Amino acid sequence: MLLLRSFIFQFVLISIAMTKTSSFQRQWGKVIKVMSSSTSSASPSFDILQIFMKDDGTFPNNEHYPTLIYKHAFHGSESEGRRLIVNKNEWTEPWVWGIFSYHHYHTKAWELLLCVCGSASIQLGGDDGPTVKIDKGDLVLIPPGVAHKQLEEGGGFSLLGSYPTFRFDGRIDTCRGKPTDEERKRIQECYVPKTDPMFNLNIAEVCSSSAQWSESDLT
Repeated sequence: MLLLRSFIFQFVLISIAMTKTSSFQRQWGKVIKVMSSSTSSASPSFDILQIFMKDDGTFPNNEHYPTLIYKHAFHGSESEGRRLIVNKNEWTEPWVWGIFSYHHYHTKAWELLLCVCGSASIQLGGDDGPTVKIDKGDLVLIPPGVAHKQLEEGGGFSLLGSYPTFRFDGRIDTCRGKPTDEERKRIQECYVPKTDPMFNLNIAEVCSSSAQWSESDLT
């Protein structure tokens, strides 16, 4: 009964989030600033970027949820980042590495990437998708289905990678190319984390935030 209630509650949250993210005009494949945030009066604010990617015929991407990038948000050490990620036992123990140099996506969980060293150029959504630069201190949240790959890196580029623990069996999948029907179903039914583990921002609200300026202002 408790499991059933938890499932129903999660379904309601997903339905609300999908309704919110359907209520504004998505700008497909564009890097959009949606808000600036500060965790406290003593903390520096940081910009949050949003990139919606739709199915390109090869990669499913995710039409309901955007990739989120918190720019220059974290100013601590790798060990401090690791501690914050696992603090509430809602995200897995992080791995330390980079990103594959080929387009891939996951269907079983959202992926959290915290850059703790160096920088890299990352392409999202497939061969025609946008390229974003990830720097030390950036936090990236990638929804299931969104293709991503690393293009260039420098300065000893390194990430902490983690996944929500709820409804996750501990084994992340790595998919390439067109998804199967089962993989599409997993993407659609995938658990959406309520908040990020480091700044406790409501993910559904950030995903449904409207644009403040577009990628033309980034260059």
